[in-house]
Amino acid sequence: MNHQKNKRTYCYWLAKEKFEKLKAQMDTQGTPMIGAQKMACEVFNCECGFVEPAIWSIYDEWDAATWYASSRHAGKNLVVSSARLGEEWEPLLETVFAPVDFLPSFLPSLQGKALLVKDPVYQHREPAGFGDFPEENREKLVNGIAKMHGREPEPFCNYLLEWRAVHANFVNPKYRAQAEYEGTPYSVSDSTRISSCCVELCGMVETGEKSFLVRPCMGAVIMNALERDRYYLVQNVKNRCVFREGSPPL
Repeated sequence: MNHQKNKRTYCYWLAKEKFEKLKAQMDTQGTPMIGAQKMACEVFNCECGFVEPAIWSIYDEWDAATWYASSRHAGKNLVVSSARLGEEWEPLLETVFAPVDFLPSFLPSLQGKALLVKDPVYQHREPAGFGDFPEENREKLVNGIAKMHGREPEPFCNYLLEWRAVHANFVNPKYRAQAEYEGTPYSVSDSTRISSCCVELCGMVETGEKSFLVRPCMGAVIMNALERDRYYLVQNVKNRCVFREGSPPL
């Protein structure tokens, strides 16, 4: 995949009526919209794709779907585009993200990640059901990861701790980038230990932060939608005072 540094992805949230109107417009223009079939991240590398509400719970019932259901976007359709959709749709633009060359100077230890998870702000914000995989699913997941990387399976709780810590550092940040990225909070694990990156990429976390530095989860990597361990700078459009089409990510 060619992840040009200036390649941007635009994420919109549309209620049913607006979504049907957009689809009709795109059909008229001869621009096909690709619908996700099983996972939201399928559309991250489309020219224009969408995720209908029912898709979230097919494979992501105990991770991304819980964040979606608890967000202000619950019941809406996610539209992901490689270009801005036009002035009419600007009020519905939530995030814009693009790959960058950022590498963190520090990643917390497991003890540090446990402290992120124990933070009362995060504990209050974590949606009900997040990580509540049935035992059979847990076993399949850890065995699949182990096989993929040629190593012995780890306990599921190890992965769940890191998934939670990654979200926690966006909900109530403790680890931030330096001046070049204006103190933007970042993913505190690598892609093999990240779940549901779409939560931050698509603006499902209520935040006052202007931007996030997000690494893809393994689902997005496996779907060949985003680049493993690459950081993507996410602009939370509604929190930014000024956003111009020709400007750099920050």
